[in-house]
Amino acid sequence: MHRRRFLAGVAGLGAFGVAGCIDDTSAGAPGGTDPTDGVSTPTGTDGPGTPTMTATPPETPPHDAPFPPGREDVDRVVWYREVSDPAGTTHLSYSTSSLSLPGEISLTLQNNADRQFMTNFYDWALYRWEGGRWRHVAPLFVNQPLMTLEPGESHTWTVTLGDENLETPAFRASGTHEVTVEPVGGGQYAFAVDGWWENQDETPAHEHKAVYAARFEAEGSQLPLVPSSAVTATRREGDTVVVEAENPRGSDGTPATYILTRDDAAPGPRELVTEQVYREWPLREALAHADGASEVRVETTTGITPLFGVHEEDNPAVTYGGETFRIGAEEREG
Repeated sequence: MHRRRFLAGVAGLGAFGVAGCIDDTSAGAPGGTDPTDGVSTPTGTDGPGTPTMTATPPETPPHDAPFPPGREDVDRVVWYREVSDPAGTTHLSYSTSSLSLPGEISLTLQNNADRQFMTNFYDWALYRWEGGRWRHVAPLFVNQPLMTLEPGESHTWTVTLGDENLETPAFRASGTHEVTVEPVGGGQYAFAVDGWWENQDETPAHEHKAVYAARFEAEGSQLPLVPSSAVTATRREGDTVVVEAENPRGSDGTPATYILTRDDAAPGPRELVTEQVYREWPLREALAHADGASEVRVETTTGITPLFGVHEEDNPAVTYGGETFRIGAEEREG
């Protein structure tokens, strides 16, 4: 493994909306073994504030479900379940196809081609299958060094998945070897890594990537959405719920209010599942208190400009549990 350069950025495997993957046999190693020969494929959450734990959903992703979501720079996807010759094919394997929560799984990327695979071991991605499509869970942000996996070499991630510590206010998942992702509920998951081949025919290479993925099941209850320990007080003012909370990233910053307003007509909402909501603060606190409210106001601080990163000119909105909300923010007196 060699490091070439270092940048900071957003995880490439989880940044955008749905895109297909093309079976492009020209992406293989030139004049030798095709690193992905013959294995390419196209690419009920509880309501807000519901603490009830329910059983693992029976949904199974169909073979041709678009994967990974939101990628226009991917030419092919190689699923481990479709690899017929592991010794002669570059692939991502797993230590188990099923685990019980909390639990651990190891995933190994093996380069069986005759050339370097250009990648970033920080830029793995975990997806959850829910509501008929794959949804990116973690990580949200990654370091961006360019790394290589040499011919014959492998790299292993040991991933711990947890369904506890629900009151933790902020969750961060990162790393190149030992990774913890929590909280997650029972269901179907996929782990994926991407990259491109040294001297491949398609250029620019970073716009013609290969994704290596493995799907597995996590056995456990569905994840409830509950407020975090950052909440210090709540009160109700008519149809509005006011939540007072300490910013888990530190109290220094601008006193501000994060506003979630029920609006079924809001245009272009992002549809979220519980595992995603837990990773967006203070949205997580607002949705956890939204049951029966027309508006939720989270009074806290923020060190981000614009406030909480909310660009109101873009009319941000989310859908969760079948309900749609507009997002806003305003400064308040300290």
